[in-house]
Amino acid sequence: MRTLTFLIALSAFAQQTVPDSPEVHPDRRVTFRFRAPNAKKVTVSREGARTPMARDDKGVWSLTTAPLAPDYWDYTFMVDGVSTIDPANPLMAPNLLSTSSMVHVPGGQIWDTGNIPHGVVHRHMYHSGIVGDDRDYYVYTPPGYDAKAKTSYPVLYLLHGFSDDARGWTDVGRAHTIFDNLIAQGKAKAMLVVMPLGYGAPEVVTRGPCDPGTRQKNMDRFRDSLLTELIPAIERDYRA
Repeated sequence: MRTLTFLIALSAFAQQTVPDSPEVHPDRRVTFRFRAPNAKKVTVSREGARTPMARDDKGVWSLTTAPLAPDYWDYTFMVDGVSTIDPANPLMAPNLLSTSSMVHVPGGQIWDTGNIPHGVVHRHMYHSGIVGDDRDYYVYTPPGYDAKAKTSYPVLYLLHGFSDDARGWTDVGRAHTIFDNLIAQGKAKAMLVVMPLGYGAPEVVTRGPCDPGTRQKNMDRFRDSLLTELIPAIERDYRA
């Protein structure tokens, strides 16, 4: 019975979504669509600006932008004052305070995927005795990396921004694709890139003011965890 109820709910949700949102046109204009027949007002929030959408007779709200510069663009919908991601779009920018949807406008940029050798992104989980929680980190290994070879690689420890998590540099920053391109172009050496969760006190991530004691604890514990837990693990498990 539960399975049947779930399938009915899933079918109803699928009928409410718009399969072609966002739609990127050849001239780099983007059309956003959102089905909300009973909504009074729907806007697209992008780059801090809210732009009204128009509703058709089927209850689908839409907006087509002017041509956008090649990039990954964040956006959300504001539906009668409530912010929501695009239910038709699986591409999202994860964030500990506010997740948003993303649209990729291609244009031959350094973060665009090309027909070149690609590295691999590995995700690891571990328990931090210093911070006192279970957390993850990501490791990019360059094309041709062989854990059994004698070749050693330089390591870049790449830290995300405030309110991002360990996925920030891969899901949003496209660091792995950038390094693939730079290495293929001979502009960077083959290297390991380690992307950890950058908080020693996760409670520092808040919308309101944070007291100096928490900020200091955040820096101290992250430093200690990085030097005594993460770096030794990388040097043990990889050709660093």
